Amino acid sequence: MSNKIKKFEVIEGLPEEHGTYLLLLEDGSIKEGYFSSFPIPYHQKDIVRIADCESEDFYYKKCVGWLKPIE
Repeated sequence: MSNKIKKFEVIEGLPEEHGTYLLLLEDGSIKEGYFSSFPIPYHQKDIVRIADCESEDFYYKKCVGWLKPIE
């Protein structure tokens, strides 16, 4: 097993495809979250759905960017 450190860059805005990403939230925290091509509420394009695994609830947060691995 390799102890290679991964590097990431922050991409402003949201990804164009739905899926799970590491997201930079407005409060400066980084969370794994799901971005759908039809985010809820529908009129706010920078809102992402975050899962709370302990309570098994979903909630919505404002996203300012997402993290992309650098090779």
